[in-house]
Amino acid sequence: MHSEMSNSSDTQERLYKMLEKLQTLARDIPPKYQQRLPYDLLSSLAHVLLDSTIFEIVRELADLQHMTEKSLHHQHCQMVNKHKMERDSLNKSQREEVLAAERQGKAHVLALLPSLHQTQRTEQETRHAQEVTNTHLLIQQVLDQKVTEQQTTMQQVGVPGFHPTQNPVELKVQMYIMDFIVKVGAIKIPP
Repeated sequence: MHSEMSNSSDTQERLYKMLEKLQTLARDIPPKYQQRLPYDLLSSLAHVLLDSTIFEIVRELADLQHMTEKSLHHQHCQMVNKHKMERDSLNKSQREEVLAAERQGKAHVLALLPSLHQTQRTEQETRHAQEVTNTHLLIQQVLDQKVTEQQTTMQQVGVPGFHPTQNPVELKVQMYIMDFIVKVGAIKIPP
């Protein structure tokens, strides 16, 4: 009986410390977002965070996000390198065409090459710009999907303030809540 009461008072003490830390963190964010983190939400969050599983879930979500971002960055870098190689290749072939025309004394060909080369460069630039746009759209879609997955996961495990949304203010509030969880998780509140 005594250990149950002691355990209950320890849990209550951890809850108060957790809530106090969350309130301190909430005071440090802009007022526009503070009003979206009322006492009830922070209290519910403190209760949920008594279960250390939430910290593990947040760590796993962060790891998955970092892996996704790293993969997307790699894809972007590959595209940039491919474009550079294609530009270099086109420049080299155009220089070779000019030199060949000069060596062969074909003045009429030399007169046509600048216009032809400009057209080739413009076509390549247009194609590259479209590939950049497509890649950026793909990256945005993948990141948006990742955010929705994170929101859904956090909602399913009962973290208050989480639900799938694209509302910028709500997203920012959710980012603050995630940041609070990370910060509180880094500071071990004694059992």
